[in-house]
Amino acid sequence: MTILEKIALALPAVESPARYMGGEANSVVKDHSKMLARMAFVFPDTYEIGMSNNGMRILYHVVNREPDLLCEVAFAPWDDMAKEMERYDIPLYTHASYTPVSEFEVIGITLQTELNFTNVPYVLELSRIPAWQKDRKEEDPIVVAGGPAMANPEPVADFFDAFMIGDGEKVMVQFLRCVGEGRKAGLSRAEILTNLSKIDGVYVPSLRPVVTNKFGAIVPAEPAAGAYATTNGVRRLFIPVMDPKDYPVKNLIANMHLVHNRFSVEVMRGCAQGCRFCQAGIWYRPCRELDPDDVLDIAKAGIKATGERELGLLSLSTADYKPVEALTDSIIDDPFFDTVDVSLPSIRVNSFGQTLAGKIAALKGGRSATFAPETGSERIRKMINKTISDQDMYDAAEHAFSSGFNKIKLYTMIGFPTENEADMQAFCDLIFNLVKIGRKYNRGIQIAVSIGILIPKSFTGLQWAPYMDKETALRHIRYVREKFFKHPNVKINWASWETSFLEAVYSRGDRSLAPVIYEAYKQGIIFESDAYRFDYNKWLAVWEKCGYDTSWVYREREKDEVFPWDFIHAGTTKQYLRREWEKAFDPNSAPVPNCKWGDCQKCGIPGFGAEIKLADDPVRHKAPSRTPEEIKKLVVDRRPSQKVSYSYKITFTKTGISRFLPHQNMLSFFERTFLCAGIPIKFSEGFSPKPRIVNMGALPLGVETYCEIISVDLLQPLDLSPENLPKIKEQLSAPFPRGMEIVNIEPLKEKLSKHFPKAMVYTFTPETVPEGMLERFQAKQLPVVTNHRGQEIDLNEHILELDVQNGTIIAKIKCNNQGATASPFSIFAALMGEPYDPTKLNESSRRYLIRKISIEF
Repeated sequence: MTILEKIALALPAVESPARYMGGEANSVVKDHSKMLARMAFVFPDTYEIGMSNNGMRILYHVVNREPDLLCEVAFAPWDDMAKEMERYDIPLYTHASYTPVSEFEVIGITLQTELNFTNVPYVLELSRIPAWQKDRKEEDPIVVAGGPAMANPEPVADFFDAFMIGDGEKVMVQFLRCVGEGRKAGLSRAEILTNLSKIDGVYVPSLRPVVTNKFGAIVPAEPAAGAYATTNGVRRLFIPVMDPKDYPVKNLIANMHLVHNRFSVEVMRGCAQGCRFCQAGIWYRPCRELDPDDVLDIAKAGIKATGERELGLLSLSTADYKPVEALTDSIIDDPFFDTVDVSLPSIRVNSFGQTLAGKIAALKGGRSATFAPETGSERIRKMINKTISDQDMYDAAEHAFSSGFNKIKLYTMIGFPTENEADMQAFCDLIFNLVKIGRKYNRGIQIAVSIGILIPKSFTGLQWAPYMDKETALRHIRYVREKFFKHPNVKINWASWETSFLEAVYSRGDRSLAPVIYEAYKQGIIFESDAYRFDYNKWLAVWEKCGYDTSWVYREREKDEVFPWDFIHAGTTKQYLRREWEKAFDPNSAPVPNCKWGDCQKCGIPGFGAEIKLADDPVRHKAPSRTPEEIKKLVVDRRPSQKVSYSYKITFTKTGISRFLPHQNMLSFFERTFLCAGIPIKFSEGFSPKPRIVNMGALPLGVETYCEIISVDLLQPLDLSPENLPKIKEQLSAPFPRGMEIVNIEPLKEKLSKHFPKAMVYTFTPETVPEGMLERFQAKQLPVVTNHRGQEIDLNEHILELDVQNGTIIAKIKCNNQGATASPFSIFAALMGEPYDPTKLNESSRRYLIRKISIEF
């Protein structure tokens, strides 16, 4: 039995079958036998999180554009699917070819958060690969990790053969070629790892000696020293320019709703604000911007290829993107984006001027603005070099609310060194003043405050700081909560101290954590990024069992202490970060300016400012700057008329693995495909417009269909001439998952609801046809069964015709007044003479591969 056949047996029992179907549209399929090297890119979290990740999309693209290299994706299965995989002997598999992950030369795991660490041994053992690097055999894949959490890879170092430190666009291809050529030459695993360690930016833990320092921490025997260009350490890599050729356009199209359903373009990488708590600001230096003409070209091509209705312009601080207003003007000027929701996340407060606020409000219809003051205390802001004032916040709020925004989201933190109750009061005063500003324009405005807890991370000015104890942290959070208890305009959310504590342990931990992580995984502690899964008491038990003392997180580090991650040269030197730590406590120190606009601060990044690449205004897509009033009028004038529409009946198939596509997901694919084709759909009227798509009753999950029907109302006619019909069927089927395909399109003169079917014909091929079944049907002696809703189904009334041809049972089943039939699973179970248990519907769908082959009107 193939993996795909086993998956089909497993999926009826899981909560979200679409997570595991595979066969995504836009998948790259290559001949494995002709590849120099193949990589299974494993995202160690759920499908809906992984498929939203832009880094995964980029690396999938840069590898697969190489003719002799291959990348396929896989994801961590939820507990229910893991149980079924064990039951049916299914190893972790890739989604494009259903190949076991263990058969690839390289397994790449991206770690976006430390809270995925326990999922590392989980996905490796599901892949039938030893979790520990020391236990792997010659034929096992090389296991490599990358991602932002690799600013300190030491807690998981013993699980990996290698790490890629920094930007991966170029080094990933070098890495795969090194492995492929080594395997081709018959080199041993040790020889391949030695060759990999010579690649700039690659860290092989087994080849770097470690020692134990006086505090009991495992640290590098040879910390990185010297300048970035000549260091003996592992250099964090950064690509010098944002190359549009590295940007994916034809992204994988997910089989279900994701965490972020959008097409994303990274307009800028890096931030030079110099916030002393911010790891990303150091890890992604220097600042490099993508040309806005390229941004627009990539966005349009990507939306056409994926059918997404939201465009995300991504960066650490999008309003700091030099041509942000000119880019916004170009988006507004292009009617292509009229049906696309454009989002500019990560807007810094003192960049949110009146002009940009008004344009964003006009473009988005006025929703919410997101700011990150980090704290309400100007004293603490000075300490962490967050160079915004309370007045900046008030000006930004004035701009936002006067432009029609009705909500401000504030991302803030507590837990900074020297923080006290006076700082909490300043925090509350800031919120009260923002409410006053907002209520001048709309009494129903909301200030949504999210309070995190400082996690002193590696490669920051605060990496010497202790983590705040629980009693103090909760007291500071409680102070703010009580001030706004039941306040109509303020909503306070706060982070879990316990979850943040675990992150603090991970963020600055060493290799002694690996056995603890493995034990936690064995105790079922996985998917820690899901707040509903986190159980601090389980962690306390694991730490006690492993004899692991976590009290070190409360200790302030010594000035010259060697850290576990000090083998990495991040570009920014440790000496610079140490000076930033000291300046934080000097009330007379001047603010560190944004070196993107000001003087080079000599942080250690080579180039002294020349490495910063800023973009100019668009040239090819240059557009006039309009006022918010002009923008609103333009959008209204360009909006297509809904008065005239064209109705079509579309017949399609859902076979193979696509039969597990849920009903709502299937309908969303039709909305997506018309957007890809540039054909506008008619939407319903009212507060929440919906696309005018109607189908003939939802089928139970797992039923193959060769004649599914929907109707759709379009705002422009289709060319259905005999010579064009095959082309348009192929075009509209392109964004569908494997097994789903349009087979016919025809004009519809009346609403589909006026022509509900009278019957549907299903087939099922059992191992043996029950004796006397046809005779019982003729004599009206078929049984009465109860469906999963507790309703009785008299098979003598529901089955209109019954026949057997070449061992296949063919049943015509009548439809109700909504165009749907009773569950074919319950009907065929009864025909087979098996007792039907409605609580075991999943077992039925495993046993019976039922096909709907026709509809009768």
